Parts: sequence; structure tokens; C-alpha cells
Amino acid sequence: MTLRNFFLVSSFLCAFGATAGETPVFPLMAWDYASDEATLQSMHDCGINVIAFARTNMLEACARHGIGAIVYDDSVVGGRDGIFDGDHARTNLPALIARVNNLPAVYGYHIKDEPDPREFPELAKAVAVVKQLAPGKWPYINLLPDVGGSYDKILDDFVATCSPTALSYDRYCVVDSGFDTAFWGNLFEMRAAAVRHQLPFWNIVLTSPHWYFRELTPADIRLQIWGSLAYGASGLSFYKFVSRELSEIKAFDLGNFRDGPLDQFGEKTPTWDWLHNSLRQVQNIAPFYLKLHSDDVYHFGPLPPHNHGPSETTLVKSLPDGEWVVGDFTHEDGSRWVMIVNRSLSHSRPCTPEFNIKPSSVEYVSPITGELKPYFMEYYWLAPGQAVLLKLTLK
Repeated sequence: MTLRNFFLVSSFLCAFGATAGETPVFPLMAWDYASDEATLQSMHDCGINVIAFARTNMLEACARHGIGAIVYDDSVVGGRDGIFDGDHARTNLPALIARVNNLPAVYGYHIKDEPDPREFPELAKAVAVVKQLAPGKWPYINLLPDVGGSYDKILDDFVATCSPTALSYDRYCVVDSGFDTAFWGNLFEMRAAAVRHQLPFWNIVLTSPHWYFRELTPADIRLQIWGSLAYGASGLSFYKFVSRELSEIKAFDLGNFRDGPLDQFGEKTPTWDWLHNSLRQVQNIAPFYLKLHSDDVYHFGPLPPHNHGPSETTLVKSLPDGEWVVGDFTHEDGSRWVMIVNRSLSHSRPCTPEFNIKPSSVEYVSPITGELKPYFMEYYWLAPGQAVLLKLTLK
């Protein structure tokens, strides 16, 4: 699965005036809406470059703040809890696309959130219209997580029926009892489907606790972000940015939203700073990461559902005591790379991997400067949830 070969990255660059020779941008979406420019500015300043719900009257404001927009329009989407009406969407999409598609902020069109698999044939009608009339724009459908059984078949049926341009799903893992290992099992399944069908995938992660989800820590933010990237995610979304209900999709007032990057009154919280720090790091490694092909993912320590440990074919043979997730990658120039993530939420660990094939040199991408530097292994530690991206020169 080649991360660079993803139309959304190039279309985003074109929308905001970047050329092919400029620094690649990694898509980072607020799975939220904004009805005022102050919220858009705060999103932009934090590192957000896409928003999941944008009314047409906010598209020019999104462009002013450098934010791509998934266009949300009631004439297409209909009610959240009703069965999707593909004929209704097919009738109304052409007028919507004709009206807004040439606006620079338009990144895609919201079709449906968390559909029942029985809706796939109806969703396919809307996807086909967007692909025909707005080529290069995302007909956005976000899938349910694996809630038990037949998830591989659901993903395969979705691809076969809807012909999506990308996969997106949500899995919130920061629960009262700790960090739910289903996060890793769901990532494994989604990555496997993306590889099978040669599609990019996005993961939506938790940034505003609600219900039974506990208050976040900086390590929670880091682990969700870097863990997703170790699996080869092509984009990340954050639920939510503002600690209030999501009225745009006619969701019930879920209550208990708290400690998102912006609080209920639109003021910055510590989570804003934690997210901002991580997103700056992601963009610093993006010029290298977006040219990588995901080859394998494996764990050291207790194995989560569906996942596996190292083998004779993995790049990393062993790591010091602790819990780790490692992604093996191949760069478009043929070089081999690994991303190593400290799975601990409480302990920093020395990152001293032993490789199956001893490299002649090891370099790392500085998440602070974006530069490729020599990796002095004996000195390099990873904070809880933190990652390092390594380039291996193999003999």
C-alpha cells in the first residue's frame, strides 16, 4: 500500500496552491464542524488541515484558514438514523457539486457516517455520482469499527459494492480500564483490507472523552497517532475537536463531552497543546513517510487480537524489555524503513532494536527538524506512546 499514491494528498496540495515540488502535507482532519472563523483558526493553528463537516456557507472561510472541507448538505445526507436513500442523493448531488466543486476548499462530499452494511447498494449510487462529476474529490463514508464478527467480509463487501476511493473508520480505545487492545486488532483488519484492495485508509482517534472514555493524557494522544502510522495510515481524524455534541449529523446530545482541544466554550485546553505538538511532528516526518509502502506490522510483548510477533522476514528481530509495535516499510526508492512505537503509556524505554539483517548504517527522521540524521542507538529513548522512523542501509 503506497502512501504517496493517494489522490487526496495531491488534491489537497493543489487546492491550497502547493506545487509538486513543495513539501508534502499529511492529511489531518477534525472530525467535527465549525460555524465560526475563530474555531477554524484554532483548528488551523493546532495543525488541522481538513474538517469533516462543512456547510456550504463556511467553504470560503475554510479556504481562508487553509482547511480542506468535506461538504455536508442535508439534501444529500438525510437523517443519520434513517436508511440512506441513494436515489435521493443521486438526484441532489449534481446541483450541489455544480454550485461548490470549484471552490478551493472542497475536499470531498459527506455521504454517510457508520452505515449499516445493508445500505451499501444505496451508498454506491452516491459514490458513483461524486466520482463522475467531481473526480479527485472524496465521496466520504466512515465505517463502523469491528464490533464482533465478519468484519473482513463487511470491508470486502463495502469495497466490492461501493468502489470507494479510500477507507475510513473509527475506534476509540481510551477507556476506564486502560487502553483497549481492540485498537490494534481493528487497525490490523483495516490495514489488511487496504492492502487487499490497494486503497488508502484513515483512522479516527479519540481526542474528546465522553460516555465511559476516560480523560486523556499526552501519551494517549501520541500512541493513537503513532500507532496508526505504524500500520500505514494515509490520514488521521480526531473526534472531536470541540467538547460539544455534533449537531451537524443530527446526533443526539450525547452529553459528557469534555477536555477536547477546545472546551465547551471554545477555549483551548491542555489537549490542544498535546495534539499540536504531535501534529507538528507528523508533518515533519511526512516528506519521508508519504513515500513509504507498508510491508508488515508486528508487536513485541503481549499480542493484541489478530496481530503477530516478529519473524525471520521482519526487519526487527528484538527490542529491549517493554511493549512495542513496529511497522516495516519500503521507500519508493527501494530503501527499507521501520517505525518503532513505544506501546507503554507510562514508561520511557531505550529504543535499541536488533535487526534480522545487520544494516551498515541507521538514520532517523528527526520529528523536530524533519532532517535525516545518524541514529546513535545507545542514547535514543522513546517517551510513552512516542515513535521513531528509521532508515536502514542494508548490506
